[in-house]
Amino acid sequence: MNKFKYILLSSIFLLATACEDFLEIEPEQSLSTPVAFSDKNTALASLMGVYSAAQDNDVYGSVTAMISEMQSDNVRFVGSFPTFQEIYRYVTIPSNGSVRSIWRDHYSGILSANAVIANMPNVEDPGLSEAERAQFIGEAKFMRALFYFNLVNMFAQPYNVSSGNTPGVPLVLTPTIFEGEQILPARNTVAEVYAQMEKDFQEALAVLPNSYSNAAQTRGRATKGAANGLLSRLYLYKGDHAKAIQHADAVLSNSSLYALAGDFSFYDGNTSEDVFSIQNTTTDQSGWDLYYLPAVRGGRGDAPYSDDLLAAFDQTNDLRFTSLSFTGVDAAGNQAIFTNKFRNGIENSDNGPIMRVTEVVLNKAEALVKSTNSVNQEAIDLINPLLTRAGLGTVSSSDFGSAQDLLDRILLERRKELCFEGHRRMDLLRNGLPLRTSGIGAGISGPGDPLVVLPIPQRDIDLGSSLPQNAGS
Repeated sequence: MNKFKYILLSSIFLLATACEDFLEIEPEQSLSTPVAFSDKNTALASLMGVYSAAQDNDVYGSVTAMISEMQSDNVRFVGSFPTFQEIYRYVTIPSNGSVRSIWRDHYSGILSANAVIANMPNVEDPGLSEAERAQFIGEAKFMRALFYFNLVNMFAQPYNVSSGNTPGVPLVLTPTIFEGEQILPARNTVAEVYAQMEKDFQEALAVLPNSYSNAAQTRGRATKGAANGLLSRLYLYKGDHAKAIQHADAVLSNSSLYALAGDFSFYDGNTSEDVFSIQNTTTDQSGWDLYYLPAVRGGRGDAPYSDDLLAAFDQTNDLRFTSLSFTGVDAAGNQAIFTNKFRNGIENSDNGPIMRVTEVVLNKAEALVKSTNSVNQEAIDLINPLLTRAGLGTVSSSDFGSAQDLLDRILLERRKELCFEGHRRMDLLRNGLPLRTSGIGAGISGPGDPLVVLPIPQRDIDLGSSLPQNAGS
């Protein structure tokens, strides 16, 4: 019997500072479940606790994004953390402490979302309208799907391996409350996890608002735009290109809220470029700058550009390089090139970029080429504004001899636009490409290779047999 110690929502610290940008409410700490959902304010504080769970460094607070970059060909990890060195070198053991924390903290967030979903219908408060009640439940479902998106990407093969008929992660959909230990369900398939994420995002979409009263809420709290954007990503990863286009269009058509930025000063700014970001303050101690900036800028210098990523850029003319990189000293004491996307190394308050309009544009462009298997003019029209913003010349259909040539260009632009934000590993795997073609791990073949996914934590394997280990671990 496999057992897993769940964390009760009422024991999670609902961080006041995480809520201040959203709502002026007092945090509810260490409350019993009846008290945590006794009225609108306490229930809302519990919902804000779900967002707080996403701020965790091992969730959407930078670590999982950095791992996704350093397991690919974008980042050269030179830090001293042995758990990260194992992951970077594809020798991760099941007892790896970082892997254990990632697994545990994601399920913590899932359980907090489950508690909101289960208990919000019973909140008795005349000040809580039925529309608000439905919205709060929708927000919790949105966040649950977001937690599962990370988990299934990191601990399971991509959907394109056996059409998702491979071991995924356990689906836990109830707020199990107890004082001892809880049996963790067996692993669902990747397809089953995707189906649940799709269901959660779609049900959230139906009840979420378009926007909130200020920029921090509109960019950092679940909205229709955020749900549509993440559905475009989910369907692209799944290979359902028509739906990927449909949901990308739902975002891009709302130009009053979402539009490509004119330059690259938008990072951490809650601008129209941002579809959904994890909101952080100096109290939250975001880890984005910790790993990506050198010591002189308040970071550790652990994760500079790889040589492969440097070679992908036109380092003289591409503003995505010239305006978003700088030279510093890495953690090993050597000169290196670092990203300048995360700039608050002293304060450690950078927001976590989960989805930007740029990704939505690229999602649609890729889906158009794949669905038509052609040198699709609409896809070309979508990437040209990105090239113009980068200070480069535009392209035309005559520049591409085949659909594959255009797809390769879209994936290259995706790499250069979204580097350091956590996309590269899955972009390679879902397109059947190896994670690296040179240096450490060059023999890792790509999707289906057991080394491209993280092992299930040893502690959970030791507790029973319902969680089969990933092959090769």
